[in-house]
Amino acid sequence: MIGLLKSEVLKIRSTQVWIWMLALAVALSTLFTIGASVDAVSDYRHGRDVDYYSLFTASTQVFFALMVLGVLGLTTEFRHKTITPTLLATPNRWQLLGGKAAAYGIFSIIYSIVCLVASFATAIIWLTATNVPLHFGDGVPGGVVKVFVTQVLFGIFGLGLGALIRNQAAAMVFSIVYLAVLNFLLAGIPWVRKFWMFEPGGAAQGFVSHGTITGLSDDTHLLNPTQSLGVLIFWCVLLLVLGGWLSLRRDIS
Repeated sequence: MIGLLKSEVLKIRSTQVWIWMLALAVALSTLFTIGASVDAVSDYRHGRDVDYYSLFTASTQVFFALMVLGVLGLTTEFRHKTITPTLLATPNRWQLLGGKAAAYGIFSIIYSIVCLVASFATAIIWLTATNVPLHFGDGVPGGVVKVFVTQVLFGIFGLGLGALIRNQAAAMVFSIVYLAVLNFLLAGIPWVRKFWMFEPGGAAQGFVSHGTITGLSDDTHLLNPTQSLGVLIFWCVLLLVLGGWLSLRRDIS
């Protein structure tokens, strides 16, 4: 397994996709944090309480970049036909999927740490420059840990999605449409939004949220953080198992 893990890490590093996705993730993290910093400065100057929790967890939405990175994990191999020599080297497909999950988990950890550092640096510099006091209470440390876990899990989620769909274009389109459109529709459609808490986007929101739901209707509810984490892990495992099972039943070449 160690050899397989090293091989998968080498595959990721052998192209420039990972560095460009890292640059995208850092850029998005910085932009989200700037937006939250502007709100924080406005609240402080108007005598309102500054929402430090939302400020320091603003990079949560960067899980999109982590999911896309995971989607590319297997779909790239199917697209460029490198999956055949990969399976000749590692015939056990479950072992291959496990090695890829470990490798992309490692890269997701690195991505998340870099994004959190960029987010914190942006927030601290912005607030210091505008004379807004820094405060790391109100559950901020726990929120940062939740952001980290969410981003790592979505890297695994993306890998499972890629294993399930296999076609790179279809997997990319579905992931983008889901996050940019379907996720918000499910949260906004009456009757349907009552079950939004059980889908990946709703579970991520419930896990990271600090008791508030911004921009959603009053009858939209979330599970508590522990339950939301369980739902998110369930989706990751489900997609990996389904993707691996279907891949085991289909011919590669």
